[in-house]
Amino acid sequence: MEIDKEILRGYIDTIILSLLYHDDMYGYDLSKEVKKQSKNSFEIKEGTLYLSFKRLEKNGYVTSYWQEGSAAARRKYYHLSNTGKEYLTHKKAEWLFMKQLMDQFLEGVE
Repeated sequence: MEIDKEILRGYIDTIILSLLYHDDMYGYDLSKEVKKQSKNSFEIKEGTLYLSFKRLEKNGYVTSYWQEGSAAARRKYYHLSNTGKEYLTHKKAEWLFMKQLMDQFLEGVE
């Protein structure tokens, strides 16, 4: 089933933060992981991804640093800050509340 992108649009930052919760990542790697975990039903376009990174960094939810990658390519890695962890916890609670609410409304619908 393909995911309606409008539903997830408001949660792109949360998706990014949830992946950074486990490990620091650079943009392309994070983008690949989104596709993998969604079984290719959702992807974050490059422009959207880097706008989100910029917003998340401005809000203090992530920090970034440069690191040498394979073939001497420099990559900008993103790291989830403590403030970002708190924000992610809040967004998870918000999502679980909304899910519970929708489950109540959709109960019995076939």
